[in-house]
Amino acid sequence: MPDDHAERLTILERAQLLHDATLRRHGEMLDQHAVEMAALRDIQERQQRLMETLADVSARLETTLQAIKDLLDRGNGRC
Repeated sequence: MPDDHAERLTILERAQLLHDATLRRHGEMLDQHAVEMAALRDIQERQQRLMETLADVSARLETTLQAIKDLLDRGNGRC
C-alpha cells in the first residue's frame, strides 16, 4: 500500500508539473500574440498612410494629365 500511495503522489506531482508548464507556455504564447498584434497594427497604420499618399499622388497626376490635355487641345486649335 505505501508504494501505491507514493506512486500516486508521483503521478500527481508529474501532472502538476505538466499543468504548470502548460500554463507557462500558454502565458508565453499570449505574450507573443500581443507583440505580434501590435506589430500588425503598426503595419496596418503604415499601410493606411501609404494608401492616403497614393490617393493624393493619383489625384495630382490626374490634375497634371488634365492640364496636359488642355494644353494639347489649345495647341491643336492654333495650328
